[in-house]
Amino acid sequence: MDRTHEIFDWPVTARDAELHTIKAALGRRGGALLVGAPGVGKSLLLSTALRLAAREGRRVLHVGGVGWNGATGTQGFGTLAECLEEAVRPSSGTVGAAGAAGDRALIGIDDAHLVDAASGVRLHRLVAAGRISVLATTRQDVPAPAGVDKLWVERLVEHIEVAPFDSAAMGRVLRARLGGHTDTATLERLWAATHGNALMLRELVEHALEDGSLAFTDGAWRWPGLGARPGKRLADVVGVGLRDLGPEEHELVNMLAVAEPLEDEIVAAAGLGRAAEALDLRGIVSVERRGARARLRLAVPLARLVVAHRMSGLTAQRLRREVADALERTGARRDDDVLRIVSLRMDAGLVPEREQILAAARIATRRRDFPLAERMCLLALQETAGEPDVPPLCGPVPDTPEYRAELHRLMTRVEKFPEQTADRIRAALLLGRVLVGRNRPAEAETVLSAALGTEVRVPLEEYVAAVHTRVTNMAWGLSRLQDARDLLARTIARMDPDHAGVLRGTQAAIAVMADDLRGVVAIGDGVLDEPAVDRPVAQALVPVVAYARSELGDPTGALGLLDRYQDSTADWDTDAVLLVNAVRARCSALLGRLESAAEALETVHRYDPGHGRPALLQAVLDRSRLLRLLGRPDEAVALLRRTVASDTSHEYPVTAAWPLAQLAGALAESGDHTEALRTLVEVRSLRGTTPASPIAEDEIAYENALVLAHTGDHYGAGVQAAELAGRAAAAGRTVRAVAGLLLAARVTDGAAVRFPHRALLRDGRNAGGLVRVLADYVEALADADGALLMEVSEQLVRMGALPLATEAAAQAARAFKASGQHRKGREAAAACRDLLRDSGAPLPSWVGRDGRQEPDSVSLTPREREVAALAATGMSNRDIADRLVVSVRTVENHLHRIYHKLGITARNDLKRGLEKLTGRPQEPGRAAPLRLVGAPGGSEQVA
Repeated sequence: MDRTHEIFDWPVTARDAELHTIKAALGRRGGALLVGAPGVGKSLLLSTALRLAAREGRRVLHVGGVGWNGATGTQGFGTLAECLEEAVRPSSGTVGAAGAAGDRALIGIDDAHLVDAASGVRLHRLVAAGRISVLATTRQDVPAPAGVDKLWVERLVEHIEVAPFDSAAMGRVLRARLGGHTDTATLERLWAATHGNALMLRELVEHALEDGSLAFTDGAWRWPGLGARPGKRLADVVGVGLRDLGPEEHELVNMLAVAEPLEDEIVAAAGLGRAAEALDLRGIVSVERRGARARLRLAVPLARLVVAHRMSGLTAQRLRREVADALERTGARRDDDVLRIVSLRMDAGLVPEREQILAAARIATRRRDFPLAERMCLLALQETAGEPDVPPLCGPVPDTPEYRAELHRLMTRVEKFPEQTADRIRAALLLGRVLVGRNRPAEAETVLSAALGTEVRVPLEEYVAAVHTRVTNMAWGLSRLQDARDLLARTIARMDPDHAGVLRGTQAAIAVMADDLRGVVAIGDGVLDEPAVDRPVAQALVPVVAYARSELGDPTGALGLLDRYQDSTADWDTDAVLLVNAVRARCSALLGRLESAAEALETVHRYDPGHGRPALLQAVLDRSRLLRLLGRPDEAVALLRRTVASDTSHEYPVTAAWPLAQLAGALAESGDHTEALRTLVEVRSLRGTTPASPIAEDEIAYENALVLAHTGDHYGAGVQAAELAGRAAAAGRTVRAVAGLLLAARVTDGAAVRFPHRALLRDGRNAGGLVRVLADYVEALADADGALLMEVSEQLVRMGALPLATEAAAQAARAFKASGQHRKGREAAAACRDLLRDSGAPLPSWVGRDGRQEPDSVSLTPREREVAALAATGMSNRDIADRLVVSVRTVENHLHRIYHKLGITARNDLKRGLEKLTGRPQEPGRAAPLRLVGAPGGSEQVA
């Protein structure tokens, strides 16, 4: 059989559900109307559906740009009138009779909104009479002729919305195009640049492949993001969507390209209100609302780069200055306004006053917009009277050897001429903090050591903050824990006792890094029990001490500490207040108030899509964990994907691998086991490239064990989880220890619980709330106590943790059955069924409906699972070997064993074999995937 006709364009590989709906519509109705925004892939979807219909024996006629003239069994026409005339000719066998769907001619129409009125009316009549079927595309922002609209208004055809790709669909599309795994951060960057628009995605990927920015390294495709130049073809394609703009519309698009987002009052004041309305209707701009404020952005992020690149430099300068002046006229009441005014004027070639630059740099730092903050700090350092040889640095800051050499030269000047101005020292101290945020600890140490070594007096608060930054950077970024402690001790000894109190908070932070949570509590008890504690001291210590208490299993004590200072937190810095609120929500969750804690954390993490990073990473991770506990892993996946795409390595104790590991666990819980295994491989590639944290390492180990458990390696998962419980218990981290021990007990029927863990369970019960319930759960599994398991299930239901409650009920049914209590077993099984219906989540693989485990003969080792997951994406043996740092022969041996264990004979069957092993499809709820031929490497790919 000639398989060359099976080659489909790669963006359609994620349209299985739409193709399934189209096929059903052609069978039971007069066809379908595909509606969507420009560039989402309507035409490609139409072309693919018509090919499939022709292959099934349908007579297909088409008009418009479906782009495949000459295919067997099809005819193309220049106009719809000609096409309809041919469709009803006597030779077609359909004249005068309404035959079965398969006997009617199928008319394909691309851009049906361009059909003339008379042809539209005739099309409607023929479909209504059952003489033809129709499959057509139309734009959602353009009115269609009355005859075309009446087709779906009268329900003669199916109305199918073709939406942009979400992140999961984009992953499938990219695997079809690239023939391998795309790392999670790259996937999110591509989505952020294109918003899932199929046309933009295709052009961006092809452009990135051509210029080498999208490259296969360390076993995955990686892309750092948009460069300065978009490339001619990419720019031309984006420009197609910006054709036929009026003068005012063109002006507004230019203004948005250099200064978005724009408030609606600024747009109105510029006389561009009507242009904004027109562009909104065309889908060129989008409107975001925050309270009473409405702000405009370009709908496709790529358009901003293209328009700005093509714009005259003089035009860009004028627009930036006009927007900055307009913001200033509104009073610049918000921090965001100050930041934008300074940034716009810098980009327009102006140099604001140094104090204004530093004020804006502090705002950018608080918002964690570290690239912008770095530019501002360097400008404040460079621009100095009497130094005309040092030009202002207003462009993007490169991380190159030349840049680092220039930075060293600037700091040498600071040391040599400290008397010039204290503002330069203040700028250097802030720059050190920014470099820590950008994960450049060595450069941060260079800057901070030089600036702190001068005799220039700066505000005490800024000096103490810089000492804190330097000490924590030495301990965390440079792994020089003892040096950090020594420096901190010397600094405290030199300072007035009243002024050194804030640095006790630094001591507590260093104790957290050393995994000495009991030491943190001791520091807090020694300082916070004093009669009067200054605001800076309290805000430095209270959140850290409360966090340590909660992790040690004392959420009640942590809440009590937070409540003591609740009235004074109104005067605290924003970051301290956010941390306090996050710890409060964490304690609420540990006490069993899961829903309210998740809602509180939603407000704490404050993900800002305009800046692409969360305000508090620990809050994001806590919220994602709660979402999973509440049975909403898909929401957790979406949240974690955004987080992984941001820089997460600057906030202790969060390492770059921790959010990625949580993503792997959430994927496993949502049923995407193959993607979870691939993500774990990414986690391993990141570990060792960033500083280690005992807290983060144990969190990663938990997620690794969870993924192993969901993919069938129950014994390996139990061993890893039990080891984790032992490490966490030794450090006093009761919460994580109990969670690890529970996972070990769940996947081994309690066999992983031994006598030495009984003391840990007592500590867990003392914690109360959720931790007490989880400790009872462990003991119930260890003792096969059906009654206690049912009690645990009921308590988890009241807390909202339905998936875990369902599992406990299933295990209770099994325990009752094993002990001969059949009536209670049936009651527990009935409760389990009710919970399964309410939660919508299936039981995990280690708890079958009949309570039986999978036979050991089918289980794969962790390494075999990784090899199988990577091979299922189409990666070659060489690429897999490079990714896992093993030989090609080792990969081949693994694959031979995998084939034998899964009962398969070919690489193309790996996905099916993995689904059979885990008992769940990898992409639930989707139609059978298309098969693609001609993928990279010459092998057949299944998207």
